[in-house]
Amino acid sequence: MLHLTVVEPQAEDTTPPTVAATVAGDQNDDGAYVGGATVTVTATDDGSGVASIEYALDTGGWTAYAGPVAVRSVGAHTVRYRATDTAGNTATEQSATFTVVADGTDGCPASDTRATVIIDGDDTGVANVDTGDGCTINDLIDEHADYPGHADFVRHVEAVTAALVTGGTLNRRQQGAIVRAAARSDVGA
Repeated sequence: MLHLTVVEPQAEDTTPPTVAATVAGDQNDDGAYVGGATVTVTATDDGSGVASIEYALDTGGWTAYAGPVAVRSVGAHTVRYRATDTAGNTATEQSATFTVVADGTDGCPASDTRATVIIDGDDTGVANVDTGDGCTINDLIDEHADYPGHADFVRHVEAVTAALVTGGTLNRRQQGAIVRAAARSDVGA
């Protein structure tokens, strides 16, 4: 007797992943996050499986999600997020909106409160915002500190601004404007 096994064709996956985000941190009575917030994005896909998750902070571009996103800069923020499965289906963009307020501690009591980031007299045009602890971007750059050489100052500015991009305070264009101003300066020379 001959036995035949019939294999049903797999249905094509046309359903995008399900994606969600949670915002966590200490909140005040108004619902604002004190000192910072952490955004965690999750995605599931019952069909072909999740291939990637992406997020974008405020007006920044899409970035591969590698883990919870810490946002420390004071102000209103929006984190957009989406996921794509291995069949190429991308979930509709969603967003989480929240506000971060200062935690009351002032890391820089004699803060540099100029309106824009200025390095050695060169106005970058980038807003000199509070980075979440009472320190402005100019405070963190600290152009009047003692640097062994000009290259050391430029590396310091690159490191400070890279952290501010990661934290959502700056975008890459703003970082570039600040680093270029540092490179043009005579600080540390």
